[in-house]
Amino acid sequence: MRHFTSDLESLSFQSTKHQLIIIDQHWIIRSCNRAWQHGLHKLLSYAACRHNHYLHLMEAWSAQQKNGYPSQIAHFLRHNVVPFSEAHTYDIPVTTEHNEEKWFRVELTPLQDNSLADKHLALVAHTDITEQKKTELELRQALNEARTLYGLLPICAVCKHIKDESDEWNSVERYLEKHTSAEFTHDICPECIRRLYPKYSTILDHPH
Repeated sequence: MRHFTSDLESLSFQSTKHQLIIIDQHWIIRSCNRAWQHGLHKLLSYAACRHNHYLHLMEAWSAQQKNGYPSQIAHFLRHNVVPFSEAHTYDIPVTTEHNEEKWFRVELTPLQDNSLADKHLALVAHTDITEQKKTELELRQALNEARTLYGLLPICAVCKHIKDESDEWNSVERYLEKHTSAEFTHDICPECIRRLYPKYSTILDHPH
């Protein structure tokens, strides 16, 4: 039974779409699945892909980023996680060779199995959450826009222009188009017809 279970576990490890690696206490990658190998070549140059030290790999990722965030995570892991005693979860941005930003949720889980000869191993799973991050960004932008519209808006008492968050004055139409999905069509109200075109105002008194 144990032999069959091991085969099944190995098949699951290789077949999952999540990028999986097993690391030791020295952060050396001891094993990886096909998803990891396939995904890594899309994210890094060939030379960087040859890293078998997980933290060095994260630092190679960091060299491609503007904010160096993966390097900060690598520093935290190096000084706070070994020996592997608890799980850790963190998100990292990675720029692909096509200059596309992708986000991964990384989950580090200690492998605590008495049958293992090496007790200092951990499973690291990388899950692509790029679409989730894009949705979060869109929702955050929508929330900021909603807050702007519900807040106090400085409006000129003369021309009725509105001052936006950048201290720029915009017409009401421009401001609402910028902060909402509304589109404008132009018409003229009855009061303006009477004031500007009095000879046509009789039409308003006899609507069809």
